[in-house]
Amino acid sequence: MLEVLACKYVDEVIIGAPYVLTADLIKTLNVSKVVSFDTDEDRVLPEHAGADPFKVPREHGILVKMSRPDNDLTLEMIAQRVLD
Repeated sequence: MLEVLACKYVDEVIIGAPYVLTADLIKTLNVSKVVSFDTDEDRVLPEHAGADPFKVPREHGILVKMSRPDNDLTLEMIAQRVLD
């Protein structure tokens, strides 16, 4: 999250955003882009099964889907890079 906030193109990151984004939330917070990483279906909580959390952002044309990079980067590797 801190890395995303450090990006000059990002104004704000909403921590604890609701699972399903509503038109009211988007309008109230003046959201211009919703960025989502592709996720595995098995990560969806049972109470949200069948819900499309990005229906409204998709309809508004503000949804950007990204894929996670395929690498084996670990916390230890990152820490070693910082130390180096």
